[in-house]
Amino acid sequence: MEAILNPALLLFLSGILIGILFKLILPNSISKYLGYYLLLSLGLKGGSSLQENGFINEVISALTLGVVFALLIPFIAYFYLKNLLNSDDAAALSGTYGSVSAVTFVTAIAYLSTTNQEFDNYMSAVLVVMEFPAIFMALYLVTHNKQNKGNNLETIKTAFLEIPNIILISSLFFGYFLNKTLLSNLDFIIVEIFDYVLYVFLFVMGTRVAKRIGELKGKGASLIAFALLTPLMGSLIALLASLNFNFSVGNATLLMVLTASASYIAVPAVVKDAIPNANPAIYLGLSLGVTFPFNIIVGIPLYNELAKYFIG
Repeated sequence: MEAILNPALLLFLSGILIGILFKLILPNSISKYLGYYLLLSLGLKGGSSLQENGFINEVISALTLGVVFALLIPFIAYFYLKNLLNSDDAAALSGTYGSVSAVTFVTAIAYLSTTNQEFDNYMSAVLVVMEFPAIFMALYLVTHNKQNKGNNLETIKTAFLEIPNIILISSLFFGYFLNKTLLSNLDFIIVEIFDYVLYVFLFVMGTRVAKRIGELKGKGASLIAFALLTPLMGSLIALLASLNFNFSVGNATLLMVLTASASYIAVPAVVKDAIPNANPAIYLGLSLGVTFPFNIIVGIPLYNELAKYFIG
């Protein structure tokens, strides 16, 4: 019942319903700038937590696991998808599912907060380190069998220079190096209004999901199944790792959410130029139209319950 009445979930579902019923199309600039704020706040809190905790064993373990999962999941996904799609689409979709969704992550944070569960803000750093390995893996998968491999260094540079990545990485560094007193003066911006901005953002994202659902027509049951089963597989792998490394329930939940999520901002922004022949209706349609709502509606509460059952 807590999951159903969570305000983030209710507003997201409202956005989907209104988007379907009234064909509401809100300007992309709204979600873009609200997303920038969420990334900025996330990075500052993550950097501050890293400064406070230091690079203790649990932090290093979480960061290392993030990188490993961001490489492992695209690798596994590609060998399944190459039997369903051409190499360009298979690589683009694999990279999308190896990377992470910041919005799913911040929604999970809001869920844990509203249910009074503890977690560490340094998990935001895991979000940062998982962005890029999946992009690199997608580029490797699409080029390793091609004679014309293109300029991968230029593509990597492009990935780092995407605005969401710049905001996330720079705010993490600022949060790590800024004085605690100075950061506390920003509490109103990065803490107090965070949930309200997230709620508005999720409503807007709900209308975008409603718009994307139509792109999935004719994509096949196998791809839909991939978009639903991959998050479950990723979350279970993360749960096993969390048990092995003695993570708390909150941190385990966030690691499961990260491993289960799929990017619809960072990776697609790079893929559209790096793998131009890949079909956006596949990698965006599945990540935003299937996996994102699945994680928001079903996944986050499910991963949390699994973490509580096996860890708590």
